[in-house]
Amino acid sequence: MTIVVVGTGSIGNRHLRNLLELGHRDLIAVSEFSKRASLEIDGLSIPVHHNLKSLLEHNKSIKSVFLCNPSSMHYSYLLLCVYHGKHVYLEKPVASSISEITEVESLIRSNPVTIAVGNQFRFDPQLIEIKEKIAHNAIGEIHSTHAIQGEHIEDYHPGENFRLGYASRKELGGGVLLTQIHQIDYLNWLLGPFKSVFATYSKPHLLNLDVEENVSYLLCGPKGETVYGHVDYLRRPKTASLVLSGTLGTIEWSYYDRSLKVIGVEPDSSPSVSHINEDRNVLFQRAIKNFFDSIDGKSFPRSTLVDGINALAIVEAIKKSAVDQCASKIKTIDELS
Repeated sequence: MTIVVVGTGSIGNRHLRNLLELGHRDLIAVSEFSKRASLEIDGLSIPVHHNLKSLLEHNKSIKSVFLCNPSSMHYSYLLLCVYHGKHVYLEKPVASSISEITEVESLIRSNPVTIAVGNQFRFDPQLIEIKEKIAHNAIGEIHSTHAIQGEHIEDYHPGENFRLGYASRKELGGGVLLTQIHQIDYLNWLLGPFKSVFATYSKPHLLNLDVEENVSYLLCGPKGETVYGHVDYLRRPKTASLVLSGTLGTIEWSYYDRSLKVIGVEPDSSPSVSHINEDRNVLFQRAIKNFFDSIDGKSFPRSTLVDGINALAIVEAIKKSAVDQCASKIKTIDELS
């Protein structure tokens, strides 16, 4: 089974390295943007092509494609892969805007393939535990949720000029909301579907970029509860955290500390604290395994194309609210019709 990885930047190289570690050797890299002549991963030379369309037309052994190119290219490349009947692991976000999503439904009906979206946070065992605790009412009725995710964009890829990367450039699908859409996706997974949002851009353009870099928002949940979220390109040290408070207790999660704390409401209750000693790369490997298990019919994608579209719908509502300075409705979907 030949696997193609489109995009040879940070995430493309990560997937290539993980695919090799998971035992996949029949790999091809596609470098259409930088047109690199060669690529070596962990001492192994990976064949490099410069045109995905030509490759799909002439290499019939290709079964699946990992799309890791700039965000603005995700959806058109997804259509190309589905048209050729290839299974797709699609890096987030699924598109730069909802308006791009017009053709995929009819294509999928005529070319049934597996599509998984790269939301590796859904494979974090502590977030999975939080989801289970919510389902079992472990902290009672949730009345307060705070999610914070911040990292200075200069620290994303040390040694590179961050102003040249896709995350900094509007024409490549950049901006902190799309780049860090993980937060919106896992909040929707845990607590959604959300009905509306109010958002604001806080002190924009401190970095002189043409994309949003510092955003705060309030999501309205299915029962009228509010969820506070914040993402930025400015914070040092980086953080990704979630705090949920309910009538029976509070859950505190820190992604980078790999810690999960549960605190009861009684004044003398002792907190329960657990830690996970694993590299975050394991989450990417679990997502890849889930993708191939789904292709083989052993599982279903934990993060589907519909999930990716719904996260994008929330992003668009946040952007609209920040511009209009009023609440914006969120139009999510249950399935592709």
